[in-house]
Amino acid sequence: RADLADLYDHALAHLPTRIVRRRADPAVLLSQEDFKALLGRYEFAPEVLFEASSVAVWLPELAIWGRGGTFADAKADLLDEIDQLLALLGDDPRLRSAPNMVERLPWIFRLMYAENDGEREAMLFATPVAEERPLALAGS
Repeated sequence: RADLADLYDHALAHLPTRIVRRRADPAVLLSQEDFKALLGRYEFAPEVLFEASSVAVWLPELAIWGRGGTFADAKADLLDEIDQLLALLGDDPRLRSAPNMVERLPWIFRLMYAENDGEREAMLFATPVAEERPLALAGS
């Protein structure tokens, strides 16, 4: 405990630090910036399905759906489903170690540590980056 300030300073200096307690598994302390950078490659690719009277949003990374009468409703439902999933994972350590959850942990961790609902929504529904035009078409 006496070295906690030093460990914290090392993490902020981009030096991940292994922490060991007696009779417990080791842990790693790293800065939030480094944590976000490590998980940044785990992007979300929601799929939107428009039907005659409803809209569904499928999030394959978490294998969950959001549904509603409009896209906004479906998006809100998906965000609510995510909140429920994160609450369950926070309450049940057995669920966090289930095989179907372990493979989804990078995306789950990204959502858990979003600073606010707006950041979470932006993560899920980021504006696609426009691809550069091929050279053959650039002069057209």
